[in-house]
Amino acid sequence: MLAKTKTFSFIDKLTLELEETTQGLLQLVLKSEDGKICRKTEKKIGYDKSTFYWEGLDELPYGVYTVECSQGDDVVKVKTVKRI
Repeated sequence: MLAKTKTFSFIDKLTLELEETTQGLLQLVLKSEDGKICRKTEKKIGYDKSTFYWEGLDELPYGVYTVECSQGDDVVKVKTVKRI
């Protein structure tokens, strides 16, 4: 699985582009710079390529975050920045 953010930073929602996925359950975890879990969500996805929109992130403090995308044993980590 390949994952990347549409843009490096976000304000209130995060857009992830996922490639080479398999059909099934995708688990997403948003962690702060110190490793604390800020948000978790799951989504059923199809084969090949998907776009995931993670909304409701406007109340998070500004800073650097890591998005962990996992599907089965496959885990991808993507850095992103919450900005003004």
